[in-house]
Amino acid sequence: MFLNPLMLWGLVGIAIPIVIHLLNRFRRRRVEWGAMDLLRRALVMRSRQIQMEDLLILLLRCLAVALIALALARPRTRASNAVGQGTGQQVAAVIAVDASFSMAHKPGVQSRFDRARQTVQMIQKTLSEGDPVSLVLLGNKPHILLRNLAYHENRFTKVLEEAKPLPERLNLENCLEQVAALVEESKGAVRECYLLTDAQALSWGSLSEKSRGLLNKITTQANVFFLAAAPEAGANLTLSSLTLGSGALRKGTAARYFAEVRNHGPRAVEKVAVTLMQNDRPVDRRLVDRIEPHQAATVPLFARFETSGNVKLAAVLEQDELALDNTRYAVAPVRARVRVLCVDGAPSNRPGESATHYVKTALAPGRSAVAPSLAVDTVSWLQFSVARLGDYDLVILANVPDLRAEQAQALHDFTRQGGGLVVFLGDKVNGPLLNERFQAGSAFLLPAEVMEKVTAPKELAEGWPIEAASATHPLSRILRALPPALMSEVHLRQHFKVTLLPGAQSILQVGGTAAPLLLEKRVGQGRVLLFTSSADRTWNDLPAHPAFPILLQEMVTYLNGGADDQSVVVGGKLVLPLPAKDVQASVTLRDPAGGEFPVQVIERQGRRVAEYDQAGLPGFYEVRSAESNATALVAVNVDAAEGDVRALPAEDMQTALSGLRVRLVKEAEDLALVIRESRIGHEWWRVLLGAALAVLVLEVFLAWHFSRRMRVVEQSPRGRGEESFHPQESGVEP
Repeated sequence: MFLNPLMLWGLVGIAIPIVIHLLNRFRRRRVEWGAMDLLRRALVMRSRQIQMEDLLILLLRCLAVALIALALARPRTRASNAVGQGTGQQVAAVIAVDASFSMAHKPGVQSRFDRARQTVQMIQKTLSEGDPVSLVLLGNKPHILLRNLAYHENRFTKVLEEAKPLPERLNLENCLEQVAALVEESKGAVRECYLLTDAQALSWGSLSEKSRGLLNKITTQANVFFLAAAPEAGANLTLSSLTLGSGALRKGTAARYFAEVRNHGPRAVEKVAVTLMQNDRPVDRRLVDRIEPHQAATVPLFARFETSGNVKLAAVLEQDELALDNTRYAVAPVRARVRVLCVDGAPSNRPGESATHYVKTALAPGRSAVAPSLAVDTVSWLQFSVARLGDYDLVILANVPDLRAEQAQALHDFTRQGGGLVVFLGDKVNGPLLNERFQAGSAFLLPAEVMEKVTAPKELAEGWPIEAASATHPLSRILRALPPALMSEVHLRQHFKVTLLPGAQSILQVGGTAAPLLLEKRVGQGRVLLFTSSADRTWNDLPAHPAFPILLQEMVTYLNGGADDQSVVVGGKLVLPLPAKDVQASVTLRDPAGGEFPVQVIERQGRRVAEYDQAGLPGFYEVRSAESNATALVAVNVDAAEGDVRALPAEDMQTALSGLRVRLVKEAEDLALVIRESRIGHEWWRVLLGAALAVLVLEVFLAWHFSRRMRVVEQSPRGRGEESFHPQESGVEP
């Protein structure tokens, strides 16, 4: 195929050297020379050689003319992966730029996103006015900036300059689905799709079957170019979590938080500073001595709460090459006062014998030491029906033999609306009866069904030890932090065997058996904890152990919210509970940038909540109700996993894309040339012109060589006179 087929008429030029050759053959030149006979013989002798040399020169000249003519005609061959080719035809381009926050990584003057923007500008130069173009940013979802619009340079340039990285993680499947739709709807004789990304190993290292299927679909409809905009290695520190370690979230108390700093870089880092901000004020600062490559370090940070209400907390790292993951947000719902109701299933006037004695002692150790922010009331299980659950934040049932149906239903409603419930079992508990009482239709309040009692075998004289079943749960983490020698003093002699229900989590377990000891389940807006042994010393040693008050205090904090960072990942859904007395149909939501907009209030699990589909910025989102003057606050954080900015090497990326007709464009390649060849195929005019030049050089050299040899022969002494002519040497018979 030729791009300029009319130039093939240039092949007629081959006739020019032929005509010149023929004219030279018929041209006569008279030479006056005495030894004419000898000259005639010599000419006859060399005529055949001269004819061959002339013919070779003629062929080289004709070949040079033919090569030049073919080069001007611009022959091309079709690219093997081309989908719709042609020259002068309309090009429909879909340009998809990875805008996940790893693209904001800036090791030098330019960030990865800046490099991707420059690449887009190079692609832009290959487009013509009117070409349909789509520009989309890839994040947790696709953000379409231009959709199948006629290319206009000024408009495209403005949109591109305003684009910036998003505080989102790349959701490859969601984004490729939209890119495939954009390619399918694009109109053009030639379709092109450009994927500009940092080739992050986290996203591209192991493509899912769905992602490969979507890429394969795109390649059947368009020429697909993969352009990496990042070096393979990348140093970065990430604040991956901010969780409550210990303490109470009540007015006048202090709490310890743990901030986890992860080093994603290839080298160890030293003297890393972490600052805790409380309501935009720095309240604590710590240094991490050293963090090894691809390891994490935990930093304790302390906050003291002088007022009640929602407190904004933020752990902040010093600036590094990626700023978006240097801050972690959390909300501390500090209460002015927490009220706890203890329901005693075995009341007694004797000290230390009631089922709730150790619970009350752990929560309020003596009158003079009672914290004003924590109030504990105790009632017998027979008097539980007269208690007003709405006055309490937490209910603790200790060895309660039975509950009436209306009491169980009240606990269901109390928990769904955000209350906390702790259930300790014991010798007075009937497992099947307890299961029946806590069954409300298809809902079951406890985290597990209670089965039969289990007693430690005789060979275990002291009983079973206690082990953590979860390494990350805040309550198990508290006991794991205590010295092993101290925890070895705690033993269990009896407990109930239980069967976990869906949605339940085991926090502590019976050592050596893996039987659940402490379990959790979320019910509506609240949580339920089930301890399968007793709250007194009849079945275990824990109530008299120093770990018990620590565990109880942490239970109060955990069940009243704030035991973790209460965060939503950017791109996730916000659900902010509102006071029950608030009957407004909509409330005002303020985002971290200060923007305000109305949000509808809906009923969810028996509670009124303000629900917002997608949080697009990290920071604090606040809902304020004008009717009740109450504020709901939630923290939104970036996905810490995106902080691992390591990129795949070119060979690994080639392996990841194996089997797909994707053109992996390397940094050293001429992008404009690659794009041009994909549209019109591979052009051969450069090769042909080079060959023509080589042929002309050869022709000039041979012509010079042949003429020089002739002059040497003519000027030779043997060529001057009859006596010097030897027929035997010339090959002519005498």
